[in-house]
Formats: sequence, C-alpha cells, structure tokens
Amino acid sequence: MTSKKLFVSFYATLGIVFLLMLVLMFIYELAKQYVNPSLTLWESHFITIIFTSILAVILLYYPLRTAYREQQNAHFALMHQKAAEEKLRQSEMQYRSFVESAEDSLYAVDLDLQYLLMNTRHLARRGLSPEIYSGKKYGDFHSGEETLAFRAFVDEVVRTKTYVQDEYEQNGRFFLRRFNPVIDTMANEVTAVTVISSDITDRRRIEKNLVDTNRKLSLMNDITRHDILNQLSVLNSFLSLAGERTRDLEVKKYLFRSEQVADTIHNQILFARDYQTIGVESPQWQNVLLTLIHARQSLKIPTLDIHPSCAGFDIFADPLLEKVFYNLLENCLKYGNPATVIRVSCSESSQTLIIVCEDNGPGISPEEKEKIFLRGYGKNTGLGLFLIREILAMTGISIHENGEPKKGARFEIVVPKSGFRSAPAF
Repeated sequence: MTSKKLFVSFYATLGIVFLLMLVLMFIYELAKQYVNPSLTLWESHFITIIFTSILAVILLYYPLRTAYREQQNAHFALMHQKAAEEKLRQSEMQYRSFVESAEDSLYAVDLDLQYLLMNTRHLARRGLSPEIYSGKKYGDFHSGEETLAFRAFVDEVVRTKTYVQDEYEQNGRFFLRRFNPVIDTMANEVTAVTVISSDITDRRRIEKNLVDTNRKLSLMNDITRHDILNQLSVLNSFLSLAGERTRDLEVKKYLFRSEQVADTIHNQILFARDYQTIGVESPQWQNVLLTLIHARQSLKIPTLDIHPSCAGFDIFADPLLEKVFYNLLENCLKYGNPATVIRVSCSESSQTLIIVCEDNGPGISPEEKEKIFLRGYGKNTGLGLFLIREILAMTGISIHENGEPKKGARFEIVVPKSGFRSAPAF
C-alpha cells in the first residue's frame, strides 16, 4: 500500500470514529438525563468525557496500530526495493564493464535470435550504432545462409546445454566463435546464448607460416637423407669389394667394423626419418585389431594370438600407431628368443583401456624395465622402444613393462578414457 492510500485510509477511519463518538455521546446524554434527572451539568459532562475518552482509545487503537504496521512495512519494503535496485545497478555496471573491456566481440541473443546486448567492440566491427540493434534479430544483419548456420549452433547449445564453437572467414579475416549457454538454474533450461567472437587472423597466419616452414625443412631433410643413404649404399659396396679382394686379416677386421659403423649410421638416419614424422599429422581414430593385422604382415611371427576383444576398440593416436605395434612385435621377436608365441589382449576399466602385448620368452630383469625405453639402450640400435614411447606420448598414452623375469616380457599400453571408444562392427 502506498503512503497516499495509507493516509486516506487513516483519515477516513478517524472520520468514522468521530461520527460514532458524536452519536454515542448524544445517546449517552439522553440516557443519563432520563435515568437521573438530578445530575448537574458539570457531573454529566465529566462522566461523558471519561466514557468517550475510554471509548475513543478503544476504537482508535486497532486502526492506528494497523496503520502504523502498514506504514512500517511499506517503509521497509521501500528500503529493500532501493537496496535491490542499487545492487542490481552495481551488478549491471560490473557486467557492462566486463563486457566492454573484453577485446573480443561479445553479444547475446534469445532463443528467437533477437539481440539482447552487444559490446562496443562488436558494434564497431559491424559498423552499428548502440541503439540500432535494439529489437533486431540476427537475420536482420546477416544473410539467410549465415542465419541458418547460426541457428544450428544455437539449437545445439540448447540441446546439449554446453558450449560449441566454430571458425569462419569474413572479408579475408578469420574468427573463432564460441556459443555459451545462459541457463535458468531454477528451470534448468537455456534461456539465451552468449557469443564470443575472437579475431584469430594473426594466429592463422602464424600457423600457416609454421606449416610452410616445416614443409620446407621436411623436404630439405628428405632430400639430404636420400642422398646420404645413397652414398652409404655406395660406401657399403666399396667396403664389401675391398673385403673380398684383400687377404690381410687385419685389414678385413677393420673393413668389417667399418661396415658395422655404416649400418649403424643407416639405422640412425632411418630413425631420424621416423622421429621427424611424429606429430606432423593430426591424431586419428584407429581400430586396434586392424592396426595390429597391418603391422604384423611383414614380420615372420610363429604364433600371434590377438584376442577378439581388440576388435571392439578404436584409440585416438598418432598415425604412426602401426609403427608402434610393428616395433613392439619386432622387439618381442628379437629379444624374446626363443619366444614362440606372442599374445595381444585388450581390457577396459572405468578410466582406461589397457592393451597387453606379452610373449613366452626369457623376460626382462627388474633393473632393465625402464632402461629399455631409453634412447640407445639395447643390443641393436636401441631406438625401437624409445620411438614407441615417444609416439604414444603424443596423445597421452603410456607404456611400461611389468612381466615376470624368466616368464616372458609383458608390455602394457595404457590409454586414457578420452583416448578410446567402442568401435563400430566391421
């Protein structure tokens, strides 16, 4: 109730009480004179005043108390309203300050794609004045095709209640656009979508320059590596011919060692080629069973037992995953002698996928379980297991050996939850 209505009600109540008192006083005076005609005028008025005063107090107490309480309630309500308005104003100022201080374009739309707000950065980018977007929709400033694409992203945000993002080009510049849901916590529904659009043109140019530079370096390395390998082949041929033509045993010994050095250089160049390709191409989903089958084709493995469960999983790994399995199987053949069986199985837990590769060879001693993954450690080049760990680490996959000595080697490849999925049926 407003103060004006409160006072009108208060005075109306007083008027009614006053009229009632006049009527009661008149009736009371007549009654006194009728009952006791001998009363003096002073006594009659004194008794009337006392009676009417008590009656007035009784009649006015409750309306006045009610009016006072309503006035107090109205006062407190007004204070709370002003405090809430001030808090809202401060909050809006802080939010507006945050929105305007953002270096990116920022705007919000409701579910009908009508604009709710735009920051200065976006207004300047679109060439709009602050008041022109009021009541406008996204389609009023964009083509039908752009509006359909924008609508699809908004619908996706409403459906998933999480953010989505995309990249697009406009007038020769590139932008990253992120759609964020505004959720009504009481109803748990998306009521609007906030869009943050960042100019990533400079980043794209840097990325392109890096790609071009990397391509040139790779081309140069390929050419150089090819030429060196050709020269090594020629060198090996001359060393072999020299070994065949000399009869000096001491010379033969040095020639043989020279051939070994040339072979080592050859293997190191091949390793550099493989290592250079790690991470060059984007990771991709690959089926465990199919990759194992491709990896074993050039290896003469007496018995390779792949558990059928491996067909049910794809893992997100570097395209060199096939080389990982090839080197792992080859390692079991080389160092598992006299290993006759290699087994591969897959098992899923709540957080990981574990791919186990084990053999029935002599196993690996406890002090060597980590050393075998070091570069250069081993009987041959010492590069195979090092390369395996490096390739897997690109996508957060780990590998370790936990077999029992004299019972065979056992390698565990641990894939995090985000790195595997159920594979579709073949």
